[in-house]
Amino acid sequence: MATVVFSGKKRNGSEDVDRDDHFVVKKSMLSPAATWEDPVAALANARHEFGEHGGVNMSIEASATFTVMEPETMRRMFAGELGPDRDFFIYSRHFNPTVLNLSRQMAALEGTEAAYCTSSGMSAISSVLMQLCSSGDNIVASRTLYGGTHALLTHFLPRACNITTSFVDVVDHEMVKGAIVEGRTKVLYFEAMSNPTLTVANVPELCRIAHDKGVVVVVDNTFAPMVLSPARLGADVVVHSISKYISGGADIIAGAVCGPASLVNSMMDLHQGALMLLGPTMNAKVAFELS
Repeated sequence: MATVVFSGKKRNGSEDVDRDDHFVVKKSMLSPAATWEDPVAALANARHEFGEHGGVNMSIEASATFTVMEPETMRRMFAGELGPDRDFFIYSRHFNPTVLNLSRQMAALEGTEAAYCTSSGMSAISSVLMQLCSSGDNIVASRTLYGGTHALLTHFLPRACNITTSFVDVVDHEMVKGAIVEGRTKVLYFEAMSNPTLTVANVPELCRIAHDKGVVVVVDNTFAPMVLSPARLGADVVVHSISKYISGGADIIAGAVCGPASLVNSMMDLHQGALMLLGPTMNAKVAFELS
């Protein structure tokens, strides 16, 4: 399984070599970032991709598949020994260089270890919840949610996946605490600033309540990037509909999942990853526009 990293150097040309000049961060558990950094500064300090021929702007990698010169390299790629951290790519539904560049920017923006961008906000949300939950599990979620998310939790997940949701008023912390069933509730889900009612959640306190009971916190930060940093306030995973605040022009549909590398890697796993197998792939041209 490939590891998502903020690699500092690129592989030269078509050399099928195993390089050591990369920076890999691995964590075994879902955990928030330890320190706060201004999102503007984080974006400025993020790895910058230049164009294929030295252009100041990155190139658009529109290929569906990628060249491999040696059969042994292909075996190692499918075994997970070589991956995008060293600029080895298999298939654009798995990892695409242009999309990965935007993903690095989203991780910098939200202060998370890794991120991956998707074709829509709903695909990011549904993929995360299906990755974190199994049949019979429970989600505790805010009553004030984007309509598509509410429909997913109310109708689709119970019918298709046997995953139920208990809806709560996230401002009522005792109600949230009482709704969590230890051993069965896997996720606490809410919006940092709700769409469209603009209810503001107390992210640190809600994270404390959830973590005390071993529950993963997923926060939709669509309405408040650059204003709130949920991962720096304790959230495990941050999701976005990039279509709204980040895109800004009502002309793009896109989403993002920001969180630990361990989660993003699991979602891109060739055999059990929700992003890999459900196929909500972002178009490289959209990633370029957003970058």
